[in-house]
Amino acid sequence: MIKPVIVQNHPWVIVKTVVITQSHTVARFANRQDADDHLRFLRRTIPNGGFEIMFEPPDDVREEKRSLN
Repeated sequence: MIKPVIVQNHPWVIVKTVVITQSHTVARFANRQDADDHLRFLRRTIPNGGFEIMFEPPDDVREEKRSLN
């Protein structure tokens, strides 16, 4: 199965929390440093935005973990 490049190679995600149980993906990055830099920019321009960085592992890693349990 061919997976989209975005999900496979960009596991660092900046999300905006809307409600405690809901969030929206704002951007994806290949490495943590780029995500940190962009988060710093977002927090300067939108101080009360509620942005956070998350690590979202590729689907194949999640599937392997489920099969081990």
